[in-house]
Parts: sequence; structure tokens; C-alpha cells
Amino acid sequence: MVPVAKSMGLNDTKWYMPRAPYKADVGKGFTWFSGNDETGWEYEKTFELTTALISQVLEDGFAPKDIYLIGFSMGAGLCLHVTLRLDFAIGGIIPIAGFIRNPDRLFNDATDISRQTPILILHGTEDDIITVDKGQKAHDLLNEHGYSVRMETYKAHHKIPLLAGAIIKDFIKDNELYLSVKMESK
Repeated sequence: MVPVAKSMGLNDTKWYMPRAPYKADVGKGFTWFSGNDETGWEYEKTFELTTALISQVLEDGFAPKDIYLIGFSMGAGLCLHVTLRLDFAIGGIIPIAGFIRNPDRLFNDATDISRQTPILILHGTEDDIITVDKGQKAHDLLNEHGYSVRMETYKAHHKIPLLAGAIIKDFIKDNELYLSVKMESK
């Protein structure tokens, strides 16, 4: 995420980049969820970590409208599961190359106010790990449940190309403009 953050060139921005809490079963990395479909999934540490992180961002003086959650692959689904449970709307959610695991749980746990949080789904058309149709299915499910969601695709495999930075920056700028116009009209 560091290259994406740098590519956007957003001034007056603070980035929080947490490390996933579970040690990966393979390799030296970490993962947001541990387990598998047969034995079940562990995710409690992830929700504790992300809830604490959002609280820290608020304590650091950021208004909810200035908070954006960006996640890639497994982190994309995590962004949705965490943010749609909040009892306040935030500036936006940006899931990249992800999908919705357990849609019933996602929408059962979602708050009504979360529908005010705009969502930008980004997905590579040549992604063979999480295919673009899974991103489209997430878009369609969110749309059916009343969320303001748009999807942008780009020619790439399972990665975040530098051009995603410009798309994200435009999404944030559009939301800032929308929120400032909305506030002025009150």
C-alpha cells in the first residue's frame, strides 16, 4: 500500500497501515483471517485490531468523513465487513481486487447508517486469483442493499497498478466536493 499512498500525492493525509494479526500458514507473511472453510475461520483479532485502529484515528482528531478504508485482496473484504458495522458513516471504502465472503453475515451485521458511506470497487480485468466477476458480484450485492457503489476496472492481474492511485484520488476529491456542497445546502 505504500507505493499506492505515495502515488496519490495527497497533502495533509495521514496513512495508517496495520499489519494483519495472524501468521500465515505458508511463507513468512501475515493474514487477516486464519483457517479454512473445513475447520472454520478465526477473525476475532482482526476485528479487534481494526476497531481499535478506527478509534485511534478518531482520537487523533480526524472526522469520520475524512476516514477512508482501503484494502487489497483479503483486506478488501475486511474493509467492507468492518466499515459496514460502524454506527457512523465514513468518507469511503475502497476494496481492491476483493470479494465478499459471507454476504449474509455482512448484510445482517451492517448498520443502516453505513449506507451513507460511498464505496469504490477497483479490480483488474486480468486477475486470475480473484476474478473480476467476483468484484462485479460484490458491486451488485452492495447496490442491491442500497449502497452508493461504483466499480472501476483496469487491465491488470492481481495487483494494484499505479493508475489506481489516480482513481482513488479522484474518488476522494469527488467525495470532498459532494460533502462540502451538502454541508453548504443545510
